Amino acid sequence: MGDDELLDITAVCALLGGSRPVHPATVWRAVKAGIYPKPLKISPNTCRWRRSELIAAIERRIAERDERAA
Repeated sequence: MGDDELLDITAVCALLGGSRPVHPATVWRAVKAGIYPKPLKISPNTCRWRRSELIAAIERRIAERDERAA
């Protein structure tokens, strides 16, 4: 699957936080704010994020930071 791997909330928290995973509520607040993409609804009680979309969102944040610093 590679970059199109589907991640559950635990994996998303680990991806975004690295060695200190972020809290799921932090992820959901960022989704609501439009910082991170909305997840795919797999079933009524299951959602997953595409790794490639999360990586793209992180790269956008880095680019925004670098533009402000320049």
